[in-house]
Amino acid sequence: MIFLVFSSFFYALNNLLWKRLLSKFDLWLIIALRCLLTIFIGIVIIFLFYPTIFLSLTYSVIINIFVASVFGALGLISMLLALKEGSLTQLGVFNLLIVFLVSSYLFFFENIFLKNYAVASICIIVGFTLYIFQIKKIEGVKKKISFRNIILFTMMSFFFAASSLMHWYNLKQEVPAILSVTIQELVVFFVVLIIFNFKTSLSFHQIYPQIQKIVKPVVFMAIIIFSAIWTGFLGLQYTNPLISSLISLITPILTIIFGVLFFKDQWNSITLLSLFLISTGVYLINLEYL
Repeated sequence: MIFLVFSSFFYALNNLLWKRLLSKFDLWLIIALRCLLTIFIGIVIIFLFYPTIFLSLTYSVIINIFVASVFGALGLISMLLALKEGSLTQLGVFNLLIVFLVSSYLFFFENIFLKNYAVASICIIVGFTLYIFQIKKIEGVKKKISFRNIILFTMMSFFFAASSLMHWYNLKQEVPAILSVTIQELVVFFVVLIIFNFKTSLSFHQIYPQIQKIVKPVVFMAIIIFSAIWTGFLGLQYTNPLISSLISLITPILTIIFGVLFFKDQWNSITLLSLFLISTGVYLINLEYL
């Protein structure tokens, strides 16, 4: 459990760092540099502690890890595209949706009985409906941007939920967490590298000054996100996705708090009501595990 608690804190801190950097520098450049550093850390750890791991992998396991990593990469890209214009509060709310999606999958397809699922689902659906319809009422938020962010954050939730479930299945086959982390970051890096080549017309001489400015915060962010992913996988290795989702509620709560403290995210009474309903629903889903 302690691994999941640490992971949740690191993810919330990472969200704060993303929001700060995205407001100042190129999105794709930041992702590429961060992934590159994270990959380096992962490869070093693999060669030091798991030098023979690749010899024991089967073709099907490699495919499963790759597909899960693609979902994770798409989730990350969707999140950052939305977060560039959106708020940490929005990110925190849609992180709660991931818990609901994972719980729903386990309830319907893994026969994990959730006695409060019906009531919890109503609370979550009503809460999300209220939250989405009230976004446009908050001062300073444009309707066009809000709709785009809702789509991107929703895509993020589905991609991250699918990635979490697939990685859970992989970990049940005793695949080291560090391998899943590193492969996922490799997939993100190559996807972003392709996008960056198509999106930017800047030369290396124009990009280099930006790299100089962001290298220190990106190094710090790489350490933070690697710690978050690795401790999250370690926690998931000893539990199931539902328990992991419950503990990870710390992430959206801290993310929302960071948004209010550092970016002055605006709330109203409907926002508070929707957050209360969603949180109550998630709590009810996981009540039997408390």
